[in-house]
Amino acid sequence: MIRALWRDGAIYALGTIVSRGLGLLLLPLYTYALPPDSFGLLDLIVTAGILVNLVVPLETPQSLARLWNERGEGMQRRVLAGTCFTFAAIGYTIFVVAIWHFAAPIASVLSGESADAGAVQAGAAFIAASGLMLVLQAQFRSALRPRAYAMSGVAYSVLVLAGLSAMVAAGATSVSSVLWVQGGSAGVVSIACAWILRGDIAWGVDRHELGKMLLFSLPLVPAGIAMFVTMSLHRFVLNSLGTLDEVGLFGLASRLASVGTLVLIGVQSALTPLIYSHHHEAETPARLGRLLEGFWALSLLACLALAAFGPEVLSLLAAPAYGDASRLVVWLAPAALLSQMYILAPGIPLAKKTGWQLALTVLSGTTGLCLSVVLVPRWQALGAAVSACIASALFFGAWLILGQRLYPLPIRWGSLAVATIVYVGLSVVATQIMTWPPGVSTWLAKSALLMILVLALGYMGLLRLKLMAWRRVQVREEI
Repeated sequence: MIRALWRDGAIYALGTIVSRGLGLLLLPLYTYALPPDSFGLLDLIVTAGILVNLVVPLETPQSLARLWNERGEGMQRRVLAGTCFTFAAIGYTIFVVAIWHFAAPIASVLSGESADAGAVQAGAAFIAASGLMLVLQAQFRSALRPRAYAMSGVAYSVLVLAGLSAMVAAGATSVSSVLWVQGGSAGVVSIACAWILRGDIAWGVDRHELGKMLLFSLPLVPAGIAMFVTMSLHRFVLNSLGTLDEVGLFGLASRLASVGTLVLIGVQSALTPLIYSHHHEAETPARLGRLLEGFWALSLLACLALAAFGPEVLSLLAAPAYGDASRLVVWLAPAALLSQMYILAPGIPLAKKTGWQLALTVLSGTTGLCLSVVLVPRWQALGAAVSACIASALFFGAWLILGQRLYPLPIRWGSLAVATIVYVGLSVVATQIMTWPPGVSTWLAKSALLMILVLALGYMGLLRLKLMAWRRVQVREEI
């Protein structure tokens, strides 16, 4: 398992790093071509796509991952994959037709201008194309084909970057044109993925397989909606109680904050199918415990680096009108990581406790929504960022505690608690240093904060474990 995790994780990580790197190159194109309010509208439409991609396929791609190893090679897996894709394709077709019909009133709700109906229609096409691309990529992951998965992600990013660069050069950038470029790129990649998988998908819907898939996935839909509320509904609350400009700042800060998830994303993509295949092995819990500790440490470092150097990064990637977004990163960086680290504590999905997952996500989503309603009118985008961070922390903390009851991992809770306290203290200092004028002393002070955290993590043995844990068979229990 660990050798496969190293190999597949490296491929997933490389592909994701390239894709995210190309995505960062898009930020200057977005911010110099679109003012904050237009970027806010773009961000709302793209964020709505996250919810649509949960609801339309009814989370059947997660069923594909869970049931893949329970089906025999050959026709059984082909029928399973074909049912998943065809069901999603039918759902997205219905979605696009409905959104195109009601585009004007939807645009009035999002921006107050029915003239933005073209952007809504373009957004529907983009959401459908990207959703189908995600379904096909899910099959690559289930079939342990990381190279195909990584190449499809890189191809999409390259196509979007090329298309938007040409558009900006021609001076024809608008929200709708940006979405058409993204949708067209996702469509091209989807066609290529379908061609690669043409021999592995039996097209059509098998009612028996669809029933099995929905039995597993349907409870995940409300859970996914609740997770969407936890992480993304703050934008819509901000749009309702604030302004589109504030939504634009929040959206840009969220994109920068998501860079921190690069410490996790490669392993995350490779780990799910490997856990389902090897969770019964005696050494797996100890190895997962060491992985969680190591990535906890790396996540703290990534979050502190983003919080400390956020203003400098934004000055390179965004127009001056977006400068205030840097104050949001200190909250959104940990929120992004906490919302993804649950994969390292697999007790709930292994036990198929989808009801527990639903309860946790509803609890965290409700908490985040209530906090947003209270904090956004007072602090605008900052209130939304604080709400997202608290809700994500609540979700991951509860997930980890309950998961330990179902599939215990040997974790050194004391070391993780001390490391987190040190990180919080250094983050508070970093927010104060952000107010200093730019200069060598400011850079040195921020670098010193990172060094202090590195030394603290090293003293507690967390950094030393980050790579060794993947290879060791025997692990000391230090609980």
